[in-house]
Amino acid sequence: MATKNTYRILIWVIVILVATNLSMGLSFWYHKQQDKKVAEQGEETAVEMPSQQRTRFFREQLNLNQEQLDIFRELNRDYNRAAWQITNDLEALRIEMIKEMGGENPDQKKLDSITKHIGEHHTNLKQLTIGYYMDMKEACDEDQQEKLNEIFISMSKTKEEVALPQQGRRGRGGYRYNNNTN
Repeated sequence: MATKNTYRILIWVIVILVATNLSMGLSFWYHKQQDKKVAEQGEETAVEMPSQQRTRFFREQLNLNQEQLDIFRELNRDYNRAAWQITNDLEALRIEMIKEMGGENPDQKKLDSITKHIGEHHTNLKQLTIGYYMDMKEACDEDQQEKLNEIFISMSKTKEEVALPQQGRRGRGGYRYNNNTN
């Protein structure tokens, strides 16, 4: 009789342990799904400024009047010209760096010089962006300035990362690539 009661107790202990493990596993899975949803919603709420028709974007977001629109259009035109040139220079420097690294005897001094120039170009691009923002801010009223600031904060949250090997989705050779290399 004692063995029958012990047997029943053990079965109930096993049932309780299985139920506990199952509920814990489901809880972890549920919370992981919730975290993914929150992360996706955060990405969706970030304002993405289009590279084309930027003036229209600002007109709609900031409710610009015609005079402000003309100022923004000119600022955007000047910014695009200068940023385009810097971006092209950066691309040429990256290609030169890759060719040098891929050569038979890479010259470390030349690579150091290239990276220094890349850094200078990045600094110039950021300074250009700061000037662009400050000029736009000057053309705005207080409410528009707040909204402009929110737009730039949202844009700054975008990822600027180098392509590194990552687990998950795979590209060529088992690596996932991110083409954001400013």
